[in-house]
Amino acid sequence: MQTESRERRAKSGNKGAMRYALCAVLPALCTVLLALGSGYAARTDAKERIALFPFENLSEDKNALTSVMPILKLRLEAKGFEVVDEEKLNKFLLRERIRSAGYISRDVARRLGEELDVKTILVGSVNSFFTGDDPRIGLSARLISSSDGTILWANHSSAAGDDFTTILGLGRITAMDKLSSRVIDKLLDSFRTVPTDKEMESTYRIAVMPFQNSSKVKDAGLTATYIFIVELFKDKKFIPIEYGEVRRLVVDLRVREKGELDFKKTERISESSGVDGILVGTVDIYKEKDGTAPPEAGISARLIDARRDKILWCDSFGSKGDDDIVVLDWGRINTAENVAYKVVSKLLKGMGKARWQ
Repeated sequence: MQTESRERRAKSGNKGAMRYALCAVLPALCTVLLALGSGYAARTDAKERIALFPFENLSEDKNALTSVMPILKLRLEAKGFEVVDEEKLNKFLLRERIRSAGYISRDVARRLGEELDVKTILVGSVNSFFTGDDPRIGLSARLISSSDGTILWANHSSAAGDDFTTILGLGRITAMDKLSSRVIDKLLDSFRTVPTDKEMESTYRIAVMPFQNSSKVKDAGLTATYIFIVELFKDKKFIPIEYGEVRRLVVDLRVREKGELDFKKTERISESSGVDGILVGTVDIYKEKDGTAPPEAGISARLIDARRDKILWCDSFGSKGDDDIVVLDWGRINTAENVAYKVVSKLLKGMGKARWQ
């Protein structure tokens, strides 16, 4: 009996010791769990940081960026992104001696990503910007990965106030701020930071060289270049390299002539960038509407097999804004930029049929 009593007292003492130990440990354990939970919540709620480069202004209006950039920033923030502080970004651009922020090379993208803690960089251009009673605006944009300089997303958007006129003559937009908001909303409608899935074995890497401009509109060649990059990105057959990397190659290889490329430089571009093809071309015609005369665009392009030094495809196409009118002005294109977009789309359909072997 005494032995059983001692055993019961020992067990009772052990349970008491365990309860005491748990009481001592539980507060600390709860503190750790709360800390872990709050840390997880912080990571979950953290917004993805993005660097918004000031767009390249190809328009004739010096105040275009003042109107466009604040709207772009607000739209990105509304989508849940944290836009990098403008002052910090400007300091980086100044130190790197970047004069044009409409594109970015792979090395600069990597340095920016490490310094400002961003995974993506949004670059782009204001291709057209006309205020007044007949406002017009056009934008091109690309999202670049800071880790390897690849294009993750790209789009183009352009419109005139007349594009929103209904059959009764209502709906026409005359205020530039309202038109800018509409165009930017359309531009960012498909915005995503996850790269588009493409079958790597059946795709071709393309370098779009700066197009020569034979028109009377300044920077029409660069506008066409950016539109081609956007449309190549959307095509499942092609992977365009970022224009900033192309510009680096142009400088390093001292390519002076636009629209032309000798086979020696073709080989060096292929070795330096690993591209399969190089697209060169010329903007032959680029006219905004003038009175009753519709806008017009004409482009010539050639695709070069960078590995075999031969031309795979070449073509030219031109169009006017009133070519597709059906009835009562339905189908009319009101801007040269949208006519150029139509021309580029037509050319790429033919280019997509090129035989690489």
